[in-house]
Parts: sequence; C-alpha cells; structure tokens
Amino acid sequence: MKIINAMADHSAETRPAYHSEAERSIADMLTSYGIPFYYKQPTLVVEDGRRCIEYADFFLPTYAGLSLDYFADPRGHAYQRKTRVYSENQVPAALLTRDDISGRGWQQRLYSKLERLHHGVRTYRSRGKYG
Repeated sequence: MKIINAMADHSAETRPAYHSEAERSIADMLTSYGIPFYYKQPTLVVEDGRRCIEYADFFLPTYAGLSLDYFADPRGHAYQRKTRVYSENQVPAALLTRDDISGRGWQQRLYSKLERLHHGVRTYRSRGKYG
C-alpha cells in the first residue's frame, strides 16, 4: 500500500483508479489541502464474531488514522453496516454523502469537518455554572 503524497504529481499513470467521480473529487480536495491519504486502506475489524478486512475509501494517517468513506445513499444497507462496524471496532471515521461534497464551498466545509473531528470541539462552561 502506497501513501498518496499530497504534493506529488497526480498524472494519469500515477493516480489510482477511483471507483466513482465522487471519490475522485474527495481525493482532489484532500490533495489540494495538502492532506496525505491512503486509498482503499485495509483495516482489520471484527464483525459478527469473525475477523475480516474492511477497506476505507480514504485513510488519513496525519488525522490520527481517520477513515473516510463515501456513500451515495445514506439510508442504504452498506452505509448502516459500515456505521455499525466502525462503531463496534472503535475506528475513527467520517461517512460522507452527496450533501458533504456538493454545493458551493463544499471543500472548505469538508476540511472544517475533518479539523473538528481530528481536534475536537472544545466547549467551556461560563463562570459559575459548574454544578
């Protein structure tokens, strides 16, 4: 498995063959923001008591191993299954849908989402409200 260097030249012969145009758009966004990633990184998980390999669409090593997966239909079986498997195996993940990669400024919104997931959102209570 070879890491996709965010600064590398992604000519036709070095770019992976993405499964969809949406995956290509996500890869282009990650590259433009300088975020290195592995494409279709295998991850060992346990499902129904059996060990199996799950393939994240994008694995972000510099974001504490965050996995990104794209789904056209968030109501579909594949989305529900992946949500359950990642949750049960404590795999840090963001499951993306069309809404996440459409509309004006989606790249910045997705980048902000990744930053929030990686760094967390800190909230502080106002003074005197501790209990």
